[in-house]
Amino acid sequence: MKFKFATGTVALGTAAALALATAVPAQAAEPGVTSNKIVIGTTTALTGPAAPGYKDVPAAAQAYFDYVNANGGINGRKIDLRVFDDQYNPALAKKGTTQLILRDKIFAMFGALGTPTHSAVVQDLNRRGIPDLFVNTGGASFDNPKRYPMTFPAIPSYVVESKVMGYYMAKDKALKGKKKCLFYQDGEFGENAKVGFKAAGTKFVTTTSYFSGQQVAPFSAQVSKLKSAGCELVVVFGVTSATAQLLGTSAKLGFAPTWMITSVGSDPSVLKGSLGAATGPLLKGAYVPSFLVPAQNSKNAYVSQMKVIAKRAGLEWNFYTYFGINTAYVLSQALKAAGKNLTRKGLVKALETNARDFRSAAVVPMVINSKSHQGLTGYYMGQYNANSDVERLTKYVMLATSSKSGKAKQATFRPAAPTKKLLP
Repeated sequence: MKFKFATGTVALGTAAALALATAVPAQAAEPGVTSNKIVIGTTTALTGPAAPGYKDVPAAAQAYFDYVNANGGINGRKIDLRVFDDQYNPALAKKGTTQLILRDKIFAMFGALGTPTHSAVVQDLNRRGIPDLFVNTGGASFDNPKRYPMTFPAIPSYVVESKVMGYYMAKDKALKGKKKCLFYQDGEFGENAKVGFKAAGTKFVTTTSYFSGQQVAPFSAQVSKLKSAGCELVVVFGVTSATAQLLGTSAKLGFAPTWMITSVGSDPSVLKGSLGAATGPLLKGAYVPSFLVPAQNSKNAYVSQMKVIAKRAGLEWNFYTYFGINTAYVLSQALKAAGKNLTRKGLVKALETNARDFRSAAVVPMVINSKSHQGLTGYYMGQYNANSDVERLTKYVMLATSSKSGKAKQATFRPAAPTKKLLP
């Protein structure tokens, strides 16, 4: 598998070039599109405090693109992914995005990570008319077609997620009477969560926070505050490395509440890097919303096929690998729907017109149209078992919007089966 950095170096192994199985179309005039190639770019944390887990996403996307390329590409073109390591630093994200645009001549940005990092570049991408696809953050501000007509979020917003958490806590007999507290990351991540909880009517006994990068040190002060307040249920809105620090510090200080952890902050394979053998016992019983079919459900057609792609690429099967392959699968369908005469405007139109028909391992609807770029719209509630697998607790899903008002609502949704051989 080839993994191209925006600096021009190649890492993570090699792969043989394969001949295209279909006739190639004429070269297009759009930047990043030739007769046989589509260049896309991403900025993400391959190193630094936010790298655990997130560094697996572009490698997983590359594994899927390699699979598509080996099967003829998309409308006769291979996908060429360029990756820039921004270390979850807004200044580096800005530098990397500029490099991807001006030097690598990308056709589109894909899966850029982080609310603070992507906020530094989203206006420039939209000003230049560059499709900004499936941003890897739940920051609600990116769903704004009037301000950011080229930007499309990938996951449900943190406002949606907190509304869902609030709905479930109010309905569940085991949770509704507990003293609830909130631990969050400073910035839009945490602010979005508070907006959703306010709309849901959720009341917290106390709240405490951390800033990005602080998770390299113990959260002693934060845990002491939660413990002193008598918190019985702690809701966690942070990246997985912060969750690991929180669980580890809490164990050392004898604090053992019930945990409810954001979907982007609890992958067991990442937690084990910090917590080791303690991961299973500390994570057991924690609640977590999820929007994908449980990753251990190998009987599911999406999971089984995606695991094969990951295994062939030598990747560990975890949430981030799963998410990376699934998102690349959706992008490939959008590129195909845009047609052989691939243009940026055509890709945006394909998303706004056809997104509801795209196949995905997500178990909630995708909403993308000219008035809303919300993307995925909700969650089911899950809980970690003794094997650190997420067991689905609700047969129904809970859907919401990113507006400051309105609560989550129950719904049923049955995703369509995957395309043949998981190809677009």
